[in-house]
Amino acid sequence: MKLSIIGGQLSTKSQDYEILSSFCLTSGQSVSLEWIEGQYWLHSSNPKENPMTIEIDKELDRHLAYFKKSSIHKEVFARAIGVKSGIRPKVLDLTGGFLGDSLLLLSFGCEVTVLERHPVVSFLIKSALSNSRHPLIQQLHFQALDAQEYLSRFPNQDVIYFDPMFEDANEKTLPKKEMRIFRSLVGKDQDAREVWLRAHACGPKRLVVKRPRLSVFLGQDPDISFEGKATRYDVYLPKE
Repeated sequence: MKLSIIGGQLSTKSQDYEILSSFCLTSGQSVSLEWIEGQYWLHSSNPKENPMTIEIDKELDRHLAYFKKSSIHKEVFARAIGVKSGIRPKVLDLTGGFLGDSLLLLSFGCEVTVLERHPVVSFLIKSALSNSRHPLIQQLHFQALDAQEYLSRFPNQDVIYFDPMFEDANEKTLPKKEMRIFRSLVGKDQDAREVWLRAHACGPKRLVVKRPRLSVFLGQDPDISFEGKATRYDVYLPKE
């Protein structure tokens, strides 16, 4: 298994290269990254598929354009996080992934700290952040760390958001290409229960867990749930 870097200025002597090479060696996966339009893109194992990346500025502009026509306060995700008139909480996103939800939180007006422990995904996030010119990106703070490690060091959090890889999702429908590639690279979060316990023990104002709408609860029964068409947000509040 090997690491292939096409273009860009990633040195074979850099720490990032060493981390990526080590991942390929220990996981038995091959990773191909290509420099396109100022940042790195991840190639699929299927040569017929186009590479994918995190297009931060394009995604933020798309969200902001949408919210010029639709109220943020009607969004199920925003309500679950605790967005209200004049209130934009600080959010710790435990699993950044390809930043889909993190960028949506930014478009709500929240300040977001994002964690991602997977070395390839973390590298793509850092590459995308260095290429972003969007003013909202100043409100996003990224740490290439494991959630449990971060929470052990910084337990005092306003809102914690957790989106584990769904272990009980409906497998009859093949996920869209980006999610399928992401799943094949990252796999399932085997320690999701342990992460939930750690986050819950921190006692944030809100712990929000994203689940498939019909799935079981990750931890205990939530205090409240917000349901969309396919997704459910379970909210845990501090006990008085």
